[in-house]
Amino acid sequence: MLINEVKLSDIKVNEKAKDWKEAIHIAAQSLVASKKIKPSYVDAMIKAVEENGPYIVITKHIALAHARPEYGVVEQGLSFTTFDEPVPFGSELFDPVKLIITLAATDSESHLDLLSELSDILIDEDKTEKLYVAKNEQEFLEVLQSA
Repeated sequence: MLINEVKLSDIKVNEKAKDWKEAIHIAAQSLVASKKIKPSYVDAMIKAVEENGPYIVITKHIALAHARPEYGVVEQGLSFTTFDEPVPFGSELFDPVKLIITLAATDSESHLDLLSELSDILIDEDKTEKLYVAKNEQEFLEVLQSA
């Protein structure tokens, strides 16, 4: 499973953000630091929401931040960020966001298996609730990778 490749450095818990733009910057930070994405990719994710609305808020309290690979993906990557105060994105159905999953895909197909794995996790409300309240990165990782 690709989820088993997630490392502690790919997870941040209980972050603070003044708005959704700052939340995306914070959520993408580890992928920028690991050089899996360029800063231009972060800008593209924000621009996409500005132009298309909060389509990245995919289910209750969860956003999947992403953009097209050509905007700065160097290597496939995935990060998870929770916020101590949920962040409004403007999604009538699913706001506010407690968890941002940042996805960096190198093409339009390689990430499909990963999305399938993520959907299996996110459909489990008990598991997602445990992710939201994880006290530290290790606890989040253990919940994420538990069967």
